[in-house]
Amino acid sequence: MTVRIPEELARLHRLVSWFEVPRRLPAAALAGEACVWCADPADAVAVELVPSAVLPRLACLRCYLSRLAWYITWYDWHAHVEVCAACQRRRICHVGHGRRVLHERTALPIDKKPRCVACPAPLLATELVAPVRWEGSSRFHLGYAHLRCVTERLSA
Repeated sequence: MTVRIPEELARLHRLVSWFEVPRRLPAAALAGEACVWCADPADAVAVELVPSAVLPRLACLRCYLSRLAWYITWYDWHAHVEVCAACQRRRICHVGHGRRVLHERTALPIDKKPRCVACPAPLLATELVAPVRWEGSSRFHLGYAHLRCVTERLSA
């Protein structure tokens, strides 16, 4: 992972806080007494998520850092793909593949199932894949696409 400046960490904290909190929370999490993801009781190192309501939304350090790692590794991979000549030409790139593998390892602990946004098939380790970002009706979305799907859409 790449070390980030404080402003970038604040931006990532907002992303985790706003877009990763489940819509339905257990009673203890609603009361600000438990982690919003795993419902373990809040302790002294619990992270307060924003925006805070009257009662704080808390995350245990393990759940919070797992989601933060997912965002950091996704953005590292995406930044590489944007400037790498081999990735841009849809060629094998060992650096890009390494960043993909590192990112995929962060998806397992938070139960994210990477799928192609174009075809929605699961991503196989043998396929060339790129991280993609698109703007939805209310925010940016982060995801993945098979390079073959991106090529097919561009040629159509």
